[in-house]
Amino acid sequence: MRRIESADVSSQLRMLLLPALLLILWACAAKYERGVPHRDALQRQNYSDVRVMSWNVKLTSILPPDGARHESFARIVRAIEPDVIGLQEMMFPDQADILAQLMNRYVPLEKGQSWQVHIVADNALISRFALRQRSGELVVRYPYPELGLPDFHYGYAAALIDIPDHLGGTDIYVVAMHNKSGGGEENVRLRQLQSDAIARWLRDLRKPGHTSSLSDNTPVVILGDMNVVPGAPMRPFETLVTGDIADEDTFGPDFRIDWDGTDMADVRPSHNAKEQSYYTWRNDNLSFAPSALDRILFTDSVMSVSRRFVLNTMTMSTDELASIGLQKSDVMFDQEAGYYDHLPLVADFTLRSETRE
Repeated sequence: MRRIESADVSSQLRMLLLPALLLILWACAAKYERGVPHRDALQRQNYSDVRVMSWNVKLTSILPPDGARHESFARIVRAIEPDVIGLQEMMFPDQADILAQLMNRYVPLEKGQSWQVHIVADNALISRFALRQRSGELVVRYPYPELGLPDFHYGYAAALIDIPDHLGGTDIYVVAMHNKSGGGEENVRLRQLQSDAIARWLRDLRKPGHTSSLSDNTPVVILGDMNVVPGAPMRPFETLVTGDIADEDTFGPDFRIDWDGTDMADVRPSHNAKEQSYYTWRNDNLSFAPSALDRILFTDSVMSVSRRFVLNTMTMSTDELASIGLQKSDVMFDQEAGYYDHLPLVADFTLRSETRE
């Protein structure tokens, strides 16, 4: 009678287990391809990536106790876990301390650290890391007396994000902006003034001796509600992409906006990373079609995107929502009225190796 050696037993077990293991892996892969569970599609792929979120929250709607979005905002920032946030329509500059306190409560940082907030015009730039070289500009006066804002200005907020050494140590310069909305020549003119002002600022940052000068190859991100209105002239948006300034008499000469002499790249996120829908604004009560009004631009010569998405909880299943602690209507401004307003945009940036030398 043949004695079975332990090696033979191990070999037979492997032969029996291998098909079963392959079947399990195939089932898991098929389940993932169908988008379940959804959490994996929205998590950052790399620990060292810098996660950036942009969201026009509509008239400070995220502030408790009366803001329509204050509870959903808390759930969203906990689920997304951004490093840097650019909010638009935070209408009052004195809300910086309030925002920092909210973020400290919603997403507490380690070792007693506090979220940093910088507000210019209606743009709030929020970071879990230190904000250096804070700046900004009030570009276009546009009063909103009905909101108690007779001297409101559109403009931009900017700062250098001090990325810790354990995440690569390469700082990132972020410009948070909100261009004037609407069609018509006057609104397009105002958008162009704002875009020209931002392009001028980024050009001047490269001049030696500038008070906020950037080191060569510093990654740059421009984010916000750029109001890229369908059917309207694209020149204001193209200025931000190319550095082609329209009013050179006022704002100076054109320049190549990326460090390698090329254009900025558009993140172009899709809903829940499914590559099907790309709009960032929607209101079913109006005749305007859903549109990608909001954008995130970046210098792709020194950084890349590993993950990008527009968060849309309305198209997520119950299981998907539960896996990340969200509710179905969290991105809605008014669910009963079918009013989304703007949706949150998210991008995970990976720094190129040459920027870390």
